[in-house]
Amino acid sequence: MLRESRRPNWLKSILISIYLLELVGASAITALGCVACAILQIDWSRSAPLWFAGYLFVYNADRLYLDPADRLNTPLRASWGARLRCWRVVLVSLSAGIQVAWLLVTGRFWLLFPLTVAFGILCFYSRPIPGAGFRLKDLPYLKSLLAPAVIAVGLVPWPALESGNGLQQKVWLVFLWIFLILTINALVFDYRDIAGDRFTGTKTIPVLLGHRRTRGLLMVLACALVVMSIALCCLRLAGPLTPVVLALGAAVLLRSLRWRIHPALLSLFADILLFLPAIGELFK
Repeated sequence: MLRESRRPNWLKSILISIYLLELVGASAITALGCVACAILQIDWSRSAPLWFAGYLFVYNADRLYLDPADRLNTPLRASWGARLRCWRVVLVSLSAGIQVAWLLVTGRFWLLFPLTVAFGILCFYSRPIPGAGFRLKDLPYLKSLLAPAVIAVGLVPWPALESGNGLQQKVWLVFLWIFLILTINALVFDYRDIAGDRFTGTKTIPVLLGHRRTRGLLMVLACALVVMSIALCCLRLAGPLTPVVLALGAAVLLRSLRWRIHPALLSLFADILLFLPAIGELFK
């Protein structure tokens, strides 16, 4: 009986660790980037290891610092902070090594310096910049758009430029589509964090709008996402199942905002949205 009771707790601990260490988030971003490249007929294999390792590096390095709002916004992450700290250090070191090794293998030495600078800046998303006492997430109302914009640039225009195809019109269309998906994801997280962000004075779009109007904004963005997905389908860039899957996923996510669910479960729903384009394109 004792062994049987321990087994579910052991499995639950592993699943929580996998999610909190951003392995799910890194996989979702990588899948989203692969879909964008597949739509644009660009080889994603050169960029995928950098997307995965880069996401792990930035987010785990950032979360080595405990945000004062975490205890209110994400009590599960705050309570697991100490026990996962060593694993975060390991992942930060491992992901940095993977990125350097992959750049050397693919012969893109010139990317080492700009990526080092970019990752160094992004590490001050939650922690104060030394001597300034200012965090990137303190930028008024831009917090909800900063991460989606940076990630979308890395997933679409960057591979397009490296491929030699240039920034064609369809590249910007796919960029906007990916940016919408990422923005909805980010706004859901900020919606979840309204209480803690108000307490710490972090000015996000959901803090400005409040719960009801943020849900309205998310509904507008979800409708725009579905319309863009249909447009991509009509242009034969995306598969016919993609608009359907995204419409259903967005509907479930918007509905979940009205439910009193655990913050970690809401976070999982938001991250599942990032996987849906890959599911839709899988059956293209």
